[in-house]
Amino acid sequence: MSQVAHGLPPTLDLKGAADMLKIHPQSMLDLIGSCAIPAGKVGRSYVMLTRDVLAYAEKVIIEETAARMRRAAPLASDLSLTPRTRGRRRVITRP
Repeated sequence: MSQVAHGLPPTLDLKGAADMLKIHPQSMLDLIGSCAIPAGKVGRSYVMLTRDVLAYAEKVIIEETAARMRRAAPLASDLSLTPRTRGRRRVITRP
């Protein structure tokens, strides 16, 4: 069994998981309902493993960072159209 970060409980309730992800408890219920985060209902309360909540956060961070990087990276075809100014000052002439 994998270890959870020191100082964190092995399980979280709905509010604890929502607080960890900094989202509203209703949004947490939506994630549970869509099976994005595994949870079990014990009595009237949902219980999640802390490692599952952290794994979801890590997955979201990795996916969104990759998407931002793809949007920010210029296409190779665009590079050939950019003026080459390395080592030279660009001179702007006015008519």
